[in-house]
Amino acid sequence: MKRKITMALAAMLFAGSLPMHTYAASNFKDINEQPWAASTILSVAEKGLISGYQDGTFRGKNNVTYSETMLMLYNVLSRTNSLQSVAPNSQVMYQSLLTSYKIPTWSQYSVSYGLASGVLSAVDITKFTTNAKANPATRQDVVMMFGKALAEKYDIMAGKGVKYNDAYLISNTAMPYVDLLTRLGIISGDTNNNFNPKANISRAEMAVLMNKTYDLLTNELADKGEITKITNYDGSSYDVDVTMENGERKQLTLIDGKVKIYNKDGSKEFAVSALSEGDKVSLVFDGNIISKIYLLHEEASAQAKYDVTGYVVSLKGGILNVESENTGETTKYEMDTNCTFYLDGKKVTEKDAKKAIENNTDKYARVGLLTKTESKKVDGNHKDITYATAVYLTLEDEYTHTGEVSEFRDDAVSYKMSGSSANKVAKFASDCKFYIGDKKADAVDLKKLADAGTTYIKITINKDEKAKKIVMSEDTFRDDAKNSSTYKVKGLNKDRIILSFAGKVETHEFKSTSDVSFYVWDDKKFNDVKFKTAESYYDNANDTVYAKVGFNKGGKITEIYLSNTSGAWDEDEASERKGTVAYIKDGKFKFETSSTEYTLLNKYNVKKDGETINPLTIQGALTSSLNVLERMANCDDVKLYAEIKADADRKIIEIDAKLTAAKGKLVEYDKGAKELTFEASDGSQFKINTVSNPKTDSDAYTAEDIETAGYVGSGIELEFNNNGEINKIVVTDSAYNSGVKRVKGDAESAKDGLKLSGSSKTYRMDSKTAVDSQSFAYSSIYTLKDMIEDGDIKIYIEASVSDTDKVERIDATVKEAEGEFVEYDDGVVSIKTKKGNTYAFYTVSKAKLADACGVDDIEKLNDVFKGEKVSLSFDRSGVVEKIK
Repeated sequence: MKRKITMALAAMLFAGSLPMHTYAASNFKDINEQPWAASTILSVAEKGLISGYQDGTFRGKNNVTYSETMLMLYNVLSRTNSLQSVAPNSQVMYQSLLTSYKIPTWSQYSVSYGLASGVLSAVDITKFTTNAKANPATRQDVVMMFGKALAEKYDIMAGKGVKYNDAYLISNTAMPYVDLLTRLGIISGDTNNNFNPKANISRAEMAVLMNKTYDLLTNELADKGEITKITNYDGSSYDVDVTMENGERKQLTLIDGKVKIYNKDGSKEFAVSALSEGDKVSLVFDGNIISKIYLLHEEASAQAKYDVTGYVVSLKGGILNVESENTGETTKYEMDTNCTFYLDGKKVTEKDAKKAIENNTDKYARVGLLTKTESKKVDGNHKDITYATAVYLTLEDEYTHTGEVSEFRDDAVSYKMSGSSANKVAKFASDCKFYIGDKKADAVDLKKLADAGTTYIKITINKDEKAKKIVMSEDTFRDDAKNSSTYKVKGLNKDRIILSFAGKVETHEFKSTSDVSFYVWDDKKFNDVKFKTAESYYDNANDTVYAKVGFNKGGKITEIYLSNTSGAWDEDEASERKGTVAYIKDGKFKFETSSTEYTLLNKYNVKKDGETINPLTIQGALTSSLNVLERMANCDDVKLYAEIKADADRKIIEIDAKLTAAKGKLVEYDKGAKELTFEASDGSQFKINTVSNPKTDSDAYTAEDIETAGYVGSGIELEFNNNGEINKIVVTDSAYNSGVKRVKGDAESAKDGLKLSGSSKTYRMDSKTAVDSQSFAYSSIYTLKDMIEDGDIKIYIEASVSDTDKVERIDATVKEAEGEFVEYDDGVVSIKTKKGNTYAFYTVSKAKLADACGVDDIEKLNDVFKGEKVSLSFDRSGVVEKIK
């Protein structure tokens, strides 16, 4: 505790140097400029977490710097007794780094705490300032800082559940912390459900973030938890174990009719039997007696909650006929004697339910059933009968089907439901909405997706039998069984399937085969079939039949794949897709008109037994450079078209990519060599083959003119033929200057100007000289000068030079570097040279670097090389490919 008090006092003393001074919150003159945050701003000010300016304003729209962020986070942790134990001399330990990056004195203590506690890394500090000027913090970096601080108390997950529309913009490193703060209710999306990770955070937004974090750390909720076990004794009495968020375990006895089960907002009621293990719940007690349970997942999966889901065909004489929403088949269910009915979330009688259906013939009666199976004597023989024990009805103006797209036309879509060979056709309603996954699209986008390969559909039909909403994806809308274990089938009939795996036999009962999708192997692919065909396939097999089985979250079987060979899933034909690439990020590949991410291999064009496997072709030429492919895919100024082949695990095994459009600034054009190099707005440079004589569509210049040095720097737009060659060059913004030239070579010195190897000339540089590099993030000419003068760094330079020998722009590629290893952090490696300078360089992918360095886990690099003298090897594009 003594340490915490000392650090808190130190932070308060340093805070006096901030350009802010504490004023009464009620005196903030501009408090109403952010009405959405006004009460929160007052709250954090009263708690002493943040203060105003000398003129009595709060300035909620102002950006918050990285140094201010760390001090604010420190204040929240200090005032909630949440500081970690760190060495008391932390500031002394990191003083050199803090001084090197001009961290303000008033924030040095809190920043040193961040470094010592793991909230910050040395690489993070490089973002704090540029040329001694404080940088504004981005939203994702702020969330990472708060998330790392909270990770001491809350579980960090992979972050795959983040549902923001712009989740693809969130860095792989930040994703788990965005997920954590979202789960804790500290952050949320904007009105368009975007997180805006790269936007700067304002003081008003920071006030909300601090206030929610403070409340979380001081007011732990004790009434929320997760159901971990359910035991059903007699159909109406249940023993339920709930693990609370504070770690406490509650054991409850629940009886239908005695305890009310509601959805999150209390608008719908459920039977106790609807509870499932894994449900997130909030408990309400009347004294020591449990009285209510709220299901916190607003829309729990219907497939997981109910045994059967679909639409009512008829309800008469104690018999309910249901059309499965998965397969379209109709199945008969008898009503259990104690069957309970719910209509729109309210408990009703069977008579009321039947009357509501009869009085609303213009609506669809959607139903979810809880069932049980018992043996009954029929005509002298025992027969298993499935009874409905609870019926949940909702009257809707529309219904939803899923299936595989057969044809997508301008005005309609044709599709096959699972387990059915018949095509259904739905015309589009005038207000039909189209989606690819969760991304809004239009009919043209969906047609492109359907034309690009096998596609699945989730379609909502209105009361006029027209499509009101269509969601399409390369993925099925059912749980995937193909990634499950491979079983041996010991028995299969309409009531059950018996499976064997690793010496253990398990039996799975079917509530109804009509709600299960069946697939059988025909030596080429799996075919969607009805149950009777699947049963016949098993009965007539001469050898062992193997199966993979898909289960939903409620443990019910949703799909079964049968094969007479255990290797069928490896032979299942690879999918082929084509289209414009949206992005490549962290080894993931995605098309624009797509909802699926594919995984890239670590290497392509691998030689094996004299043959090339996993070919990667860019612009018609075989290459192994994923770096070039990634830069093309992520550049806003080019359109990259690709045709891929992916295996059953969605790993891309073949790629043929080519540009279809591009724009940027001309760097160099060699007509004789048929090569043109251009630079995009993000600084990326691409060298592309051209046809012999590209068109220009202009009388003002020819391809020969563009080849002259005077056109260097001009804005250009490029068109391509089917082979990926440039066949048209259009100059959009001429920078014609006969004096501009390009020089290149190894940098020898920069002290009195840029001097290149093999040249006696020295070129002038100043603060306006632009710096770009694929090797590092530094854009300051002064940092580049230091690197060139540092004997441990070798740099290759390509520069644009004016007719007065002034360097206008530099493209720098690091060739060699050595020094003391500092750390590796998410694609960046840092070293300290003999001169005491610390530099950070980009690396190849994590998997590729780990393989080159001989470690099985990239995180082990810090253990292997920490404090060691190392040499960095760079590939042709200028990124680190090996540490030795």
